[in-house]
Parts: sequence; structure tokens; C-alpha cells
Amino acid sequence: MCSLDYVVFVNGKFCKNPNLTVAEDFLFQGLNIPGNTNNKLMSKVTAVTVDQLPGLNTLGISLARIDFAPYGLNPPHTHPRGTEFLIVLEGELYVGFVLSNQLANRLITK
Repeated sequence: MCSLDYVVFVNGKFCKNPNLTVAEDFLFQGLNIPGNTNNKLMSKVTAVTVDQLPGLNTLGISLARIDFAPYGLNPPHTHPRGTEFLIVLEGELYVGFVLSNQLANRLITK
């Protein structure tokens, strides 16, 4: 979390004094609710960031639920110096990433 002695502004958010932290700072309810995939991409991303979980600030963690209709897409995007971890609960998902090495911008898929 952050300092006790002074106010710190990190990642566009004020850090919360650790002595004032409560369990709700680390609780998000709603990832069990399916997203509406009735759109052009036939997918819905439900992002959970520091806005929903204040306790995440400075921890370098976020998470998301992605719902796909059959043949739905999640367009190419970036996570600079970030990690993405996928769990498929039902069906199959074709995923991939491009290596960031400028000498070998190779697509890795599964």
C-alpha cells in the first residue's frame, strides 16, 4: 500500500493510509455476472481496476472477465510490462501474443 507519513499520488490515484484500509478495499462483487455480448465484437470485457479495488493501487495487479459469444473477438491490444493470465471456464478460446523483440516480432498462439 502506501506511506503513513504523507500523501502519495501514484498511478493517478491517492494512496490510502494502510491504517485506514478495510477488507472492502480488496473486494469486488460482480465477476459472476455474464457480460452482454450482443455487440459488433460479440464480446464484453468487465475490467476490475484500482477504481473498483482501491487496495490494488501500486501492486501492479488488475483483472477482468471477458465473455465471448461464438466467434466473438477481443481486438489486439497491449499490456506494456504487464501480465495476462487466462482461464477458460467453458468452450474453447484461440489466444496469442506477439513477441516484443524487434528482431523477431513472432506470433505465439494456442
